[in-house]
Amino acid sequence: MNAGDYGIDGGWYGLRLKPQADSLFAAGDARGAYFYRTGQTVGVADIGTFNDGIAAPKFTNKTSSGANGSNLGFVDTDFPVFRLGEAFLIYAEAWRRGGGGDSALALTYLDSLQHRAYGDTTHNVTPAQFTLAFVLAERGRELLWEAHRRTDLVRFQRFTGSGYLWAWKGGVLGGQATDGHLDLYPIAESELIANPNLKQNPGY
Repeated sequence: MNAGDYGIDGGWYGLRLKPQADSLFAAGDARGAYFYRTGQTVGVADIGTFNDGIAAPKFTNKTSSGANGSNLGFVDTDFPVFRLGEAFLIYAEAWRRGGGGDSALALTYLDSLQHRAYGDTTHNVTPAQFTLAFVLAERGRELLWEAHRRTDLVRFQRFTGSGYLWAWKGGVLGGQATDGHLDLYPIAESELIANPNLKQNPGY
């Protein structure tokens, strides 16, 4: 990869996908167009080997006009905290979970993401496809690298246990079950000392 293509003067050999993330994207989905596959393997057998795993630099140090950011070594890229695509997905998930709203509107919101991703209506979501599993997968595609995945997997009860495995889950290449206490982070010791009324989360 040429660092200059991304508006930086070097790289840190990171931002590679687990195979499970790469598999979420079908052929023609423009949301995966930035994936860098040349010379890369899909699997990550050794995290220290940069060619292990599909590189996925979603954000660059480039302006909307294509110019470099103000500093090649310390990027000043804006990071999305909340955006319309997520609002559409929140509505769809809330309806699917029985939270009210309108099913036709929820499908319209999902279809708008599909239209942008594929450039046409060939991937419109049918009522039969509109499941919670689809919403989770769509969040994985739409919000990749936007700091939502852990929270999403916890909410969908897929983060721990053996129901959903991914590469290196539980510290092994093929993935293994993890204990449910990991759904919560531990409370920092400094906080426990400062406030004796706090109790450490179970399992820590």
